[in-house]
Amino acid sequence: MIPDEVIDEIRSRVDIVAVIGQHVQLRKAGRNWKGLCPFHGEKTPSFNVSPDKGFFYCFGCHKKGDAFTFVMEYEGKSFGEAAEQLAALAGVAVPQVEENPALRRARGERAQMLEVNKAATQFFREVLAHPARGAAGRAYLERRGVTTATADRFQLGYAPADWHGLADFLRQKRLDIEIAVKVGLVARQVRAGGFYDRFRDRLVCPVVVPGGEVAGFSARVVGEATAQDGTPLAKYVNSPESPVYKKSKLLFGLAQARESFGAKKRAVLVEGNFDVITLHQAGFTEVVAPLGTALTVEQVETLRRLADEVVVCYDGDRAGYAATLNALHVCTELDFQIRVARRPGHAKSGGAGPLSGGQDPDSFVSSGAAERFTEMLDRAQPGLEFLAYEVWSLAKPNTDARTRALNDAAGLFAKVANETKRDLIIGTLATAMDLDRGAVQKALERAPRPSAGPSGGRAAGAPTPSGRPPDDRPGTTPPPAARPPSQGPPPTEEVEVLALLADHPHLLATADALGVFSLLTDARLRDMYSASRDGGRLIELAPVHLPPVHAELVLSAKYVSETNPHGRLDALASGLRRRVEQFRLKQLQARMAEAQRRGDRDLVRQLAEEIVSTRKQVD
Repeated sequence: MIPDEVIDEIRSRVDIVAVIGQHVQLRKAGRNWKGLCPFHGEKTPSFNVSPDKGFFYCFGCHKKGDAFTFVMEYEGKSFGEAAEQLAALAGVAVPQVEENPALRRARGERAQMLEVNKAATQFFREVLAHPARGAAGRAYLERRGVTTATADRFQLGYAPADWHGLADFLRQKRLDIEIAVKVGLVARQVRAGGFYDRFRDRLVCPVVVPGGEVAGFSARVVGEATAQDGTPLAKYVNSPESPVYKKSKLLFGLAQARESFGAKKRAVLVEGNFDVITLHQAGFTEVVAPLGTALTVEQVETLRRLADEVVVCYDGDRAGYAATLNALHVCTELDFQIRVARRPGHAKSGGAGPLSGGQDPDSFVSSGAAERFTEMLDRAQPGLEFLAYEVWSLAKPNTDARTRALNDAAGLFAKVANETKRDLIIGTLATAMDLDRGAVQKALERAPRPSAGPSGGRAAGAPTPSGRPPDDRPGTTPPPAARPPSQGPPPTEEVEVLALLADHPHLLATADALGVFSLLTDARLRDMYSASRDGGRLIELAPVHLPPVHAELVLSAKYVSETNPHGRLDALASGLRRRVEQFRLKQLQARMAEAQRRGDRDLVRQLAEEIVSTRKQVD
């Protein structure tokens, strides 16, 4: 927790041109500086930096803020981490201020974990470059066609076959070996005592987050695929879950692909690390991959913030097909546009998945088909169309297959809040299977639906289909079925409200009068709000309920010096209310477009009146 006066000093002393100039080529333009925006692709500079105001603004994508905002947005850091980084640049000493002990301990351990991961990355890279010790790793990269430049870009390394190389290296660096155990780099030797390396004879792929830190590792076996006793070795060994490595939230290649998402307006999703590495080398720099798990809500939320759509390009085997269906369900649930890539020329006649014959994107491009892969991405089918004509239409001749297809469609149907999209699913399925629309609708309503689906329910923070939060009655707690699960990060604008109430708890009655509880869509924040009504302190509740980054915002005391806290609360509540109305406006506009398509003039008039009324509230 950094005092406000220190934050103000950092803000006044830091050179915003120098900070942004590390990442963007800036040219003088009068009193300001100008360059290509780092947050979206553009050919004509529209990104402006004002050193006098300490502010940046992009006339293209409308991103704006100060040096803190830039470091947080571009490098993916929390406010506290950005403040410490900028303080070092500006020569401002950050005092040690007493804070929540649990949060302080967690932050200290997290920093140590990142330091150990950084040292391990150095070790693996040095071994890969060693003439003798790294020969097996370099030979493997050569077989895969990976160049030295690509290996450097992804910070690839090699874990030697001996048992104690990394453990000895970390001791020489005087790093805490117990921290290395927690992040899964070494393990204890129960009988003999001491520690041994978990990664041995493996090509090591660091998982780098956008801020540049190494969160963990994914290591692929290089030599023999069986142990001495004949037991098969795992193809990949990944870091275990830890405070810095949450595989459900991370994507391999995100740090390398982030800039391309804006330029290419899409993210391409593949299955494996080497799919990502090979495709980046071939020029497909917008490619990322989950880390050995099915696509999660948190990963899709990350992609949705950075790209306009996701193109799924999984392997052509049964596992790839199942992963494609899971991705379709998760993206549909979050209302994020998804397309599925098919190999050009692949017939619609029962291929196991998007790529036929078990072929993966890596081998497809490595075989010299980069141009065809480009065509495949550009012609990727919308997700619903893929389901209809690659899956559902194949069920026509068979009653059992048709039943399975309807059940599959029902699982998707249950996740769609938008009425227009629900109508599209019914219509597309009826066309694909040559069935009556009414019969399909009844079948979907009767068909069993998974209770949570692949992603576990509605996305955190998503309003209900009506456009309102799950419960719009102040002072009530919604039933469990109506509340969104707390899977993704809580909305920042909602955390801001609790940060204000943490600094000014006397405003709780005013917040109730403004209906703040009804505007909170995140279950964790609603729980905290309810507990504060019963006498709980938000500064004690935050570290228990929220991720460290968001807990730090509540604990930051940023509103302690607020001269008009009542006015600030009213403004924050108005912002939350406007967000709900904007969501409702989008729904009304989609329904109106569908009514116009059907020629329903009465409904068009009714919806037009609602849109006008809702737009007045938004504006």
